[in-house]
Amino acid sequence: MGLILKSHCQREMGQTVAQFKSTFTNKVDKKGRVSVPASFRASLPEATSEGIVIYPSFVNDAIEGCDKAYHDRLSQSIDAMPPFSEEKDAFTFSVISSCASLNFDSEGRIIIPPELIEFARITDRACFVGKGGTFQIWSPEAYQEELQRARTIAKQNRSMLTWTAQPGTAPNGGNGQ
Repeated sequence: MGLILKSHCQREMGQTVAQFKSTFTNKVDKKGRVSVPASFRASLPEATSEGIVIYPSFVNDAIEGCDKAYHDRLSQSIDAMPPFSEEKDAFTFSVISSCASLNFDSEGRIIIPPELIEFARITDRACFVGKGGTFQIWSPEAYQEELQRARTIAKQNRSMLTWTAQPGTAPNGGNGQ
């Protein structure tokens, strides 16, 4: 099991929230086993025995990943939608019925279900991409394409990024001195 490092977590509404950061590419064996990056496992707010939840992205050809608490909040958000709406059905199929709850083995690996490997076009390597409270799993080639697209959009929209001053700091991120 992984060591829990609270420095990788944030508190949100009284709960500890995982913070997945950075990008890692790991080998996938023929059984679909892949090692989850150690920093991702360490970021989980509770004992790693709860593992992670993964499901196909409805935005990209990638796999979405999160801790169980995040997925529970996402499920509650879907449950709050009008009960017979087309949108609720779509999110239910995309996020809830297509998810897999995975536990780590003794080496920190998970087994990605074959249908998700096929969906994300993953072959012998998987790219774990931290996105703060969630992460994604991509084929390395598809990730590189998405990274270039995202960087172009970020460059075009960099003025939208704002900095919120924390108590005791200056608005530009300094210490106010």
